[in-house]
Amino acid sequence: MKIVIAFIAVILATDAAAAGRALIIGINDYSVAPAATRVRHPPPPPGRAWPTLFGAVNDARILEQMLICSYGFAPENVKVLTDREATHDAILQSLEQHLVAPAAKGDVVFFYYAGHGTRITNSLSDEDDRYDEAIVPADSRLGAPDIRDKQLRRYFNRILDKGARLTVMMDNCYSGSGARGGLPNGAVARGVRPDLRDLRDATNYGPRPEARGALVLSSTQDSERAWEIRDAEGEMHGVFTWAFLRALRDAPGGEPAEHTFLRADARMRYETPFQEPVLAGDESARSAPFLGPRVDRRGERTVIAVERVQSDGTVILQGGWANGLSLGSELRNGTARVAVTAMRGLARSEARLLAGKTQSGALLEVAAWTPPRTRPLRLWMPRAPGDLASLAKRLASEAAKRGMRWIDDPTSTAAEMHLLRWNGAAWESIGPGGVTGSGNDPLALLAALPRGTPLFVQFPGPLDAIAADGIAAVARPEGADYLLTGRYTGGKLSYAWVRPHRDRRRIALPVRSEWVSSAAALREHAARLRRIHLWHVLEAPPGSRAPYRLALRRARDRAFVSDGILTGDERYELVARAAAPHAQPRWFYAFIIDSHGKSTLLHPLDGSVENRLAASQPQVSLGEFRVGPPYGLDTFVFLTTDEPLPSPWILAWDGVRAGPFDAGQWSIERVVMESVKPRPH
Repeated sequence: MKIVIAFIAVILATDAAAAGRALIIGINDYSVAPAATRVRHPPPPPGRAWPTLFGAVNDARILEQMLICSYGFAPENVKVLTDREATHDAILQSLEQHLVAPAAKGDVVFFYYAGHGTRITNSLSDEDDRYDEAIVPADSRLGAPDIRDKQLRRYFNRILDKGARLTVMMDNCYSGSGARGGLPNGAVARGVRPDLRDLRDATNYGPRPEARGALVLSSTQDSERAWEIRDAEGEMHGVFTWAFLRALRDAPGGEPAEHTFLRADARMRYETPFQEPVLAGDESARSAPFLGPRVDRRGERTVIAVERVQSDGTVILQGGWANGLSLGSELRNGTARVAVTAMRGLARSEARLLAGKTQSGALLEVAAWTPPRTRPLRLWMPRAPGDLASLAKRLASEAAKRGMRWIDDPTSTAAEMHLLRWNGAAWESIGPGGVTGSGNDPLALLAALPRGTPLFVQFPGPLDAIAADGIAAVARPEGADYLLTGRYTGGKLSYAWVRPHRDRRRIALPVRSEWVSSAAALREHAARLRRIHLWHVLEAPPGSRAPYRLALRRARDRAFVSDGILTGDERYELVARAAAPHAQPRWFYAFIIDSHGKSTLLHPLDGSVENRLAASQPQVSLGEFRVGPPYGLDTFVFLTTDEPLPSPWILAWDGVRAGPFDAGQWSIERVVMESVKPRPH
């Protein structure tokens, strides 16, 4: 690994003239802490829980590698605290000794935290909600105080006082979310319950760092939850960190941090769970590249060195994920040709020899980019024994006796409903605050709920599994994109694929499929959802840059849509706006996926004719359309390719075909808009 780091650091040394220093914190395990802290703090507030996380340490380690391999940070200048190392005192001491004290004018300073977040009541706070946000140290369970954002502000301001350039990235959540649009799924968030003990602290901790030139990236709004996600290889990450890391990997050199953030935010719309990240900073901080300027080498050849050839023929390459390589990528030099077979991290990979010979020190050029393996559509399909029809009838009758409102579609109600479901091993009841009971008798669980409660009973379905490419069954609902959901209405059971509990503002996939009664129909609908899902996770080659970006404007006044809202019965114009001058001409295609999952081709309408453009004009009209039902969240997909599609009408949902995108240069952009009913006259 030292050889790899040296190789890349030499390349990037000219990109970072100033010193780079970083403090990276990742906490998964809050169950233990050093014995020295056990007698120093009063007990924590009652009712708190510290669920174990699974991706925070992983995120911290990947960021450490990326700073060293891709940004030229010296390894000794990157301090990492994980799990029990990240106590209250250790975090503050590291801030002081590793970041504040050595900071000098022009230095690049980076602070990253992944772990639990919380909120603390402060009636004298200068924030309108009278809460202070805080990060939770590893010894919180032992009574160590949470570290408030205002306390961190003092350290950050002292760094800025020295003229250093500060970037702060936080991947944690603050308790509280009123999300609607699906069923609860039991996922673990990166947050613990607020501390309701009033601090009554009116201390002036100085100005906000983002108002003084710092760049601050937060994974959520201050009242939302942050979540973890599993990548295609099964590793856990924070949703925001993982999206931002991939955006950084694929960003051209010199790209403004604001643009990188926007591309990461777009990725988050199509992956579970959903949250609303925040970028804060003045124009100078937002328009500068993340962690300093880098030379844009995307137009140059991508060359990877051979570290060694093992006795079994395996070729170890000094290049990996950060170089844009993926499984199947091919590299060659003369007659030698290799294909990547395994990824060893950001800067190393394994390959097998396809032709010729190679040796240590040889330089190979990337010859063919292979699309990364897309994440499958993940389905939760619980099965339960017994006569479900008879049980459903009894539950409905008992609910009526207790004056309960029987919900027949959980995606169309905003009520604080309770959920009764079979989780694969037992029945459980779930309220707005989480699981309230479990057992083998659903009638007993129903009887324990308050009278008059809005209730949805989620019955298990008629499927064991679906054997199909791109679809995977998961063991728990918190890891699913869709839940197989049965309902009892009109004296019979019917089933649909339903999205988990999500914020409607950010759901780009259909909230649910049709309610049907047969297993065959469920399989068909799952296949259809997979086709839609594939367009949401499809990635273009790293560094691919489209000559135009997609925008929409109202036909009546030609004003561009800036609020993300499209009004029914109005006409809108699709506009391609120049983004990369002097780019090679590309063929352009645009289509829309509506909130029910239907795809409609918008451009071109007559085949691949007169749709090949280069960025020689500031903007190009791609035609008009009228907004109509179904209303909801619509995804506009903008494709550019260096080879025309033989049949553009495949984009109008006959299925997804990857063939035209296997080779050559192409790009994809997704723009999410919410369509609403016409305004009353």
